[in-house]
Amino acid sequence: MRVGTHEDKLFKNEIGVFNQYKNFNDHEKSPDELKEALEDLTVKYKALLDQTRFLTWVSGRLERKLHRSNRDLNERNTRLEKTLDELVRAKAGRNAFIIIYFIAIALFVLEEFFVEPVISLFGDGLGLSILFKLGIVLLLKVIEGFIEDRIKKKPKLQTMDSPIKTLIDFGKI
Repeated sequence: MRVGTHEDKLFKNEIGVFNQYKNFNDHEKSPDELKEALEDLTVKYKALLDQTRFLTWVSGRLERKLHRSNRDLNERNTRLEKTLDELVRAKAGRNAFIIIYFIAIALFVLEEFFVEPVISLFGDGLGLSILFKLGIVLLLKVIEGFIEDRIKKKPKLQTMDSPIKTLIDFGKI
């Protein structure tokens, strides 16, 4: 369906009034005919003005409602993004902790088998052994932060653009 045809149907009455009066002055008219035509045109103009005012009022209400909905969607989107970031951080921290836990077990077992014999060559070495284990713990904490950052840098879920852009993309606006 052509746009012109659709508009013609939508404004059928207005186009009829326009066509009725557009060539009204082409022929001589009596003052009574002119007065009657002017009164008729005034009544029809008043009806059109009332319709226009009503439609403007309705569109204003709909626009305010759309703005409220847009603000609400933006606020919800912001809260969801914050929640998603918190979940990603929590999951990354948990995964990093699991990885570090297994690395710690492996390092402490390896330390008992490889480092303890070397320390015992230098004497009693209890203090040196505790110092070495403390170094491993501190190193593990640094590695945990590094692993957590690497896990967080994995691609995120795609977040939506603004709700208005989404509505425009879907042809609603």
